[in-house]
Amino acid sequence: MPRLIILAIVAMTLAACGFQLRGEAQLSPALKRVHVAASDPFSPLTRDVEAALTRSGAIVESAPGQGIAEITLGSVSLAPVVRSVGANATVNEFSMVYHVELSIQGSDGKSLLAPQVIEHSRDYTFDQTQAIGSNAEQDEVKKGMQRDMVRAIMFKIASVGTQP
Repeated sequence: MPRLIILAIVAMTLAACGFQLRGEAQLSPALKRVHVAASDPFSPLTRDVEAALTRSGAIVESAPGQGIAEITLGSVSLAPVVRSVGANATVNEFSMVYHVELSIQGSDGKSLLAPQVIEHSRDYTFDQTQAIGSNAEQDEVKKGMQRDMVRAIMFKIASVGTQP
């Protein structure tokens, strides 16, 4: 019985503060039909952005055309940057930097979002004595950054319709 009361209090508190589960991005009507143009159309980032657009209710077109908005993912790069080197000339710390240039053109050909740079970085250490797992760690960092970048891009896309 006490658990039920506590659960009810937590539920009422969350409802009162306006808490909602995060759903998919709400897109502007101008972005209901979109084409994603990228320097590498088969990259995981392009696939993930297209999938997120589809989940948000957009129709992703395979080619640009009349009445189709265009989302451009230009200058996409994901690269490690050395941050510190030890006394024996071995790398101790890396930063993984994910860089994307995003622009959006409406279905009428007008610019909805001027080219903007979205950049994320994540630091991680490299221990020579633990070198076996470093590639797997780097892959996990890349996957996590990929998810974060898709969320950041979708946030920018969703904000296009809310601008005055």
